[in-house]
Amino acid sequence: MQSVYQGDTGVELLVDCGRDIAGASAPALLVRVPSGAVRAFAGSLVEADGVTRHIRYVTRAGDLAEAGVYRVQASLTLGGWSGVGRTAMFAVRARFS
Repeated sequence: MQSVYQGDTGVELLVDCGRDIAGASAPALLVRVPSGAVRAFAGSLVEADGVTRHIRYVTRAGDLAEAGVYRVQASLTLGGWSGVGRTAMFAVRARFS
């Protein structure tokens, strides 16, 4: 991922769920921001190479308001299972850093 700065919009967050999630409902990214608050970003399923295994979200104004480390988990319902995936992390740099 390229450098991401505080306040950036249009940043693609693409989380690989590690398995086929075609047919999943309520795809989202749960995001813990540096201050500790948790937000849910409604995502969309993405197919690549014939397999649907990614959840995609594009950031909007206010999503990356804090500098620091963001933690992300995919969240979805698939059949009778509902839950989250492994935690991924990315850094948001302060402006002019």
